[in-house]
Amino acid sequence: MKSICIILNTLLIQTMIATTSTTTTVMSSSTQQSQYVTMTTTSTTDLSSPTKKQHALHKEKEQKQSCTNDKNNPKHTTTTTTTTHELRPHLIRGHHYELIPREVYAALRCWYGEITPCICRRVVYDSSSLTSSPPPPPTDDHDDDDDDEVFKKVEPYIVLYPNLNSSPSSQQQQQQRLSTTENGVCASCRRIGAKSRCSRCLTVQYCGRDCQASHWPYHRTICNSAKKKRTSSSKTETEMMMQEQLIISWKDVNWGRVGLNNLGNTCFMNSAIQCLSHAAPLTRHFLTNRFRNDLNSSNPLGTGGKLALAYDAVLKEVWLGGHKNACMSPTTLKRAVAVFAPRFAGVSQHDAMEFLAYLLDGLHEDLNRVKNAPYVEMPDATTGQRLSISGAEAWDAYRRRNDSLVMDTFYGQFKSTCVCPRCSKVSVSFETFNHVSLEIPQQQITTRTIPVLFFRSAPAGSANTRLVPLRYCVQVPKNGCVGDIKHALSGLCGIKPTQLALCDVYENSIYEILRDGKAVSTIRPDDFITAYEVDPYTNVSIHAIATHTRGDTKFNASNTNEEGGERNLFGYPFLTSFDARMTCTKVWNHIWRQVSRLVLWPAGVDGNSKPIIERLKSALTIRIVDNSGKPRPVFAKKQVESSAMLDAASILPCNSNAKIADVLGGDCTERFLFLSLEWSNIILDGLKLIDENRFLAFSDHASLLVTLDQCFETFTRPERLDENNMWYCSRCKEHVRAMKTMELWKLPNVLVVHLKRFAFKHALRREKLDAFVDFPLQELDMSRHCASSSSYTRGSISPTSNSASPGQSSMNDDNGENFVVDNVPAIYDLFAVTNHYGRMGFGHYTAYARKWNEDGMSDQWAAFDDSNVGGIKPSMVVTPAAYVLFYRRRIFD
Repeated sequence: MKSICIILNTLLIQTMIATTSTTTTVMSSSTQQSQYVTMTTTSTTDLSSPTKKQHALHKEKEQKQSCTNDKNNPKHTTTTTTTTHELRPHLIRGHHYELIPREVYAALRCWYGEITPCICRRVVYDSSSLTSSPPPPPTDDHDDDDDDEVFKKVEPYIVLYPNLNSSPSSQQQQQQRLSTTENGVCASCRRIGAKSRCSRCLTVQYCGRDCQASHWPYHRTICNSAKKKRTSSSKTETEMMMQEQLIISWKDVNWGRVGLNNLGNTCFMNSAIQCLSHAAPLTRHFLTNRFRNDLNSSNPLGTGGKLALAYDAVLKEVWLGGHKNACMSPTTLKRAVAVFAPRFAGVSQHDAMEFLAYLLDGLHEDLNRVKNAPYVEMPDATTGQRLSISGAEAWDAYRRRNDSLVMDTFYGQFKSTCVCPRCSKVSVSFETFNHVSLEIPQQQITTRTIPVLFFRSAPAGSANTRLVPLRYCVQVPKNGCVGDIKHALSGLCGIKPTQLALCDVYENSIYEILRDGKAVSTIRPDDFITAYEVDPYTNVSIHAIATHTRGDTKFNASNTNEEGGERNLFGYPFLTSFDARMTCTKVWNHIWRQVSRLVLWPAGVDGNSKPIIERLKSALTIRIVDNSGKPRPVFAKKQVESSAMLDAASILPCNSNAKIADVLGGDCTERFLFLSLEWSNIILDGLKLIDENRFLAFSDHASLLVTLDQCFETFTRPERLDENNMWYCSRCKEHVRAMKTMELWKLPNVLVVHLKRFAFKHALRREKLDAFVDFPLQELDMSRHCASSSSYTRGSISPTSNSASPGQSSMNDDNGENFVVDNVPAIYDLFAVTNHYGRMGFGHYTAYARKWNEDGMSDQWAAFDDSNVGGIKPSMVVTPAAYVLFYRRRIFD
C-alpha cells in the first residue's frame, strides 16, 4: 500500500482549502512512515503583508528546529493544536497542487520546513470501490509471468475528493431537514444556526449585528409591542411567546412572497427580479448588509453603487417587509436602471433575459472587490499545454480584474475551439459567462409543438388495466385546428381520430371538450391538454366525465357540500364511454377497470383473488352528480328530504341488474353523464391502498423529442462561421470561415439557462418558438455536457489536427493524468423559471420560484404574476412557456 502527499500552491492556498480547528497528534518522520493516510496540516499562512511574511519566516524556523529535534530523537512524539483542511472542488493538478510520494515529502519537510498543509491520499487498485484494498499477494498456483500479467491489468489511482464522490442526499431528506428546522433561524437572512437574540424583545434571533441592523426597520414595531408584552407578562408566558415567535419567523408564508406592481409594461423586470431574488447566496449577501463592504463607487464600468443600493431596497421590501404589504412598487430600481441603461426607460416592452443579463453585470461591477484593476492579457492555450492548466490560468487571470459574490455564484467558463479549414490549426481559448443561451432544435418554423396526455381505455377482458397515461408531443401547423392534433396523435398511439376526445383540464376537472374545428392558436401554452379513447357518439352510447374526490366530503340537498365550498378534487379527471343498455353492475365494473391502476395492489394479488379484490373495490364509491358537482338522486323512489337520503340516492350500485338507461330515464338522452369517484383511505395488512401521487403519475413517450439535454447537445455542436464572423488564422495570415465549437468548461454554482424562443427573420418578420422543452425539476446531471469532465480534455494541444473531427481539437495523451480521480458531482436542482406568454412584442412575463438554503429545497412552488402571488403544483412548472431556467448546484464550488 502506498500513499501520496499533496503539495499545495502557496500563493493559491487561501482559495483552495476550508479550515477548522482541531487537536491532532503530529508524528515524527520515522513514525509517520507506518501511517497510510495523513490528514494533519499546519495553519494557513497569508503572505500578503510584510508583518505576516515575518511571521511566516519565524514559523518556518520553528518548524526546522522541530524537524532537527525529530531527527535527534526518532521516537519523539508531540501533541499540538493544528488545523485540518478539506480540499475545495475543481483543483487542477500542476496548477493548484502536485502529487509526490510520502517519503519524498517527508525529506522536503525536514530540509525546508512546512508552511503549506500536507494532505495525504491512499492509492487504490480496485476501480469498483473507492476504499478497496490492494490485490492479494501471489500464490504458488501461478508462476511469476502470470503474476506480472495480473498486476499489469490493475491500474492504481487515487481519489482526490473521497467525500464528494459519494451519492448526494436525496431531495426528500433535504426537504425534511428544511421543514423540520424551526429554532435557531436568523430573522433577516434565514440562515440556520443563529445564536444572537434581540435584547429588547427576546423574540427573534440573528447571525450577527449586520443582520440585526438590516432587519431593524422592519422589526421596530413588532419589537416595541413584544417588549411591552414581555414586561407585563409572567416568565412562563414570556417563554411561550418567544418560542411561538421563533416558529412563526421560520414558517412565515409571506417571507419572499410579495408581488411587484406593474409600472407600465414592466412584467419583464418583475419576473426577472422574482427569480433572481430566490438565488439564496446573493440575496443573503444583501439582506445581511455585507454587500456594503464590497461597494465599488470608483469602478468606471459600474454605476457607482447606485444599482446595487436600488436592488437592495427592493430585496428588503420583498423578503423582510412581507408582513406589511402583499405587493410593492420597484420604483427605485426602475429609475436606477433607466438612468444607466436608457433602453429600459419608458413603458416599452423588453426582453426579460436582456434585462437579467444587464442586472447581473451591473451588480457584479458595483460589488467588484478589485478597486484598481491591473492590465491582464488573456492569451490562447499554448501548444503542448494541458487544457486543464490552460483553463485554470485563464480563470485566475480573469479573477485578477473581477472578484465579486456575483461572479462566485453565477459565472462559469466556456472553452472555445476554432479549427482552420486550410491549415488545420487548432486554437483553444477560454471565456467567462453568467448565462447559457440554448437554441431550441426545430424542424420547421411553421409548426407548433403541443404536449398531450393520453388515457387509453380498458374494455372488458383487456390487459391494459395497469397502464399509466402517456404524454405525447404532437407537432401541428400553427394555423391548424384540433382535428389536426387528433390525426397527429392517432399516428403516434394507433387509435383512430374518431375515437379520440381532446379536453382542456383545469383544477382537476375537465374545463372544455375541444371541438375539431377549434383553431390551434386559441390553445395557450399553459393549457393542460388531455386525450381519451372513447366510442363515437351514437344514440346508444353514454359518455361519462369522472372526477376524483376524497371520501370524507359530506353533501346536502342544497349545497355542493355541507360547508358550502368547492369539492375536494385531486388527480386527473377522465372521460369514458359505455353502452346505455348495460346494467348498473356492468357500468360499475367498467369504471373500475379504468381506475383500478390507481389503487396500490398488494404483492402477489391477481385477478383471481376475489376476496382481496372486493376489499379493494370497497375503497371506491361512484356517485352520479350534475355538471356543478351536486349529487343527483336518480335512484330515489320518493322525494329527497335529508342529506342522508341524498347520499344514498345518488350512489351507483355495484350489484344491481337494472339498466342504466332505465335508471336515468329522460336524462339518458343527455350527451354526457357526470360522475364523482369518492375514494376512502383503506389500509390492508398495514399497506395504505390510496396514494394521491399515483393519481398524477404518467410516462413520457419517445415523441417528446425536445429535452434540455438535446438543447445542450445542439449548443456544443460544431458550426461553420459565416462571412460576417470569420476567424483570423495566425498561420494563414487571413480571416477564414473556421469550424467553431463552444463547450462548457467550468460550471457555476447557479446556472442560468436561456432558451432562445425568439427567431429574427428580418425587420418585418419575427417568430416565437412555442416548442415544449422538457426540463427536470431536480437532479439535472451537467457532467455529460461539461468538457472538463470528458476523457479527451485531459490531454494537450497539438499544432495540427489532421485526424481530428471537425470542431474537436487533437489531443496528445498525458500519461499519468488518469491516475487522479477528481470528479466532482455536477447535480443541479431547479429553483426558478421565467415564463413568456403571447408573441414577440405583445406578450406577458410571469415567474415560478421556490425557496432553498444550505440544507435543501422547499417543495412548495409559488407563481408570481406582477402583483399577484399564489401557490402552484410542481407538476405545472414545466410548460411550453418556459423562457429562463435557474438551477442551483448541490455541491457549491
